Amino acid sequence: MKCKRCKKTIKKIDKAVLWKTFEGKKIYEEVYWHWKCFIEWRNESLENRAKKIYQKSMQNCIPKFSKMLGGILNNDGKTKEINLQEMGFG
Repeated sequence: MKCKRCKKTIKKIDKAVLWKTFEGKKIYEEVYWHWKCFIEWRNESLENRAKKIYQKSMQNCIPKFSKMLGGILNNDGKTKEINLQEMGFG
């Protein structure tokens, strides 16, 4: 058995992970990792997902935030007190 991450042979004495995809008796895939390699892979996967979620949320928030700022500032860049009061800042 070869580790999916480091491609080295997994020995019987090694702590390892087997990820098996199956349905009933039909096995679609078996993936092996050294324990350390699996943890590193999982942490990277979680970090990558978190980054994607953050980027997507920022893509949704920034236009709304820009619109909000546009309502707070008038054309000459001075703060409109009435908008600040309406938003609970004054």
